[in-house]
Amino acid sequence: MNIKKTIKSHLPHNQLSKKIWIGEEILPEFREALLKIANAFIDYLGVSIDVADIIMTGSYANYNYTVFSDIDLHILIDMGSLDADLDLVKEFFNAKKSFWNDRHDIELKGIEVELYPQDTNEPHTSSGVYSVFDDEWLVKPKKFKSGIDISNIEKGAKKVAKEINSILKDSIKDASTDDIVKMIKKLKKMRSSGLEKAGELADENIIYKVLRSQGLLQKLFDTMNDIEDKSLSSL
Repeated sequence: MNIKKTIKSHLPHNQLSKKIWIGEEILPEFREALLKIANAFIDYLGVSIDVADIIMTGSYANYNYTVFSDIDLHILIDMGSLDADLDLVKEFFNAKKSFWNDRHDIELKGIEVELYPQDTNEPHTSSGVYSVFDDEWLVKPKKFKSGIDISNIEKGAKKVAKEINSILKDSIKDASTDDIVKMIKKLKKMRSSGLEKAGELADENIIYKVLRSQGLLQKLFDTMNDIEDKSLSSL
């Protein structure tokens, strides 16, 4: 996909997605479908838990959804209340989450639904959070202001994309993952600094999303895994 076209697809809308919302009210049938999915996930966890809330967050609880966005459905759990080491509890839930999301392809109106067990004590900053359980906004999103420099973002995305492709080529040649690991850390730091500085519409955040949409982030992880697999397949 053309970079400029990808950038424009990440620009914010003037209204919430009509697939899910009527104004700022969730479609009743959509809420019921989300609850059904959440309850199936809770049953799948296979442990007795007290669910504090079921929330939807991310782009579809905001004005910056795109064709690449999915629905982030979080199951809020007080993990500290479970009679086990907290680190082990978090590892267990993360493993269950990964297993579920890798093996399920659940979509509502063509939008993929991703499930996350989230500790109630874990800080979660988002400009749009909706309680599916209580059917109310916890954090109501605000419309974004304009003023995005598309040409500057395009230039930045092309520069980083060129750097990524060069690293991928060299890493395969050298059978080393060192530079890939550094690049992944660099991209995460770039995005985090942009969000802290200017929020969702920071150049760095949009560049990150453009690179992800074009599959370059996945290529980094796939190449890293391939190199590691070959190094372990030594016989």
